[in-house]
Amino acid sequence: MDLLPILGTSAATALLSSVLTVVALKVDVRWMKDKLSDHETRIRQLESKVN
Repeated sequence: MDLLPILGTSAATALLSSVLTVVALKVDVRWMKDKLSDHETRIRQLESKVN
């Protein structure tokens, strides 16, 4: 049994999984920043109406 192709496939799978995890986290962080910014804007508008 040749071990090199198995190790190569395993390494490629691990690399791809890591890259896709980082990309997903970046998207989630960007989405959270956008939502926080929207909330901040809405809160400021509400506060200005109260004051």
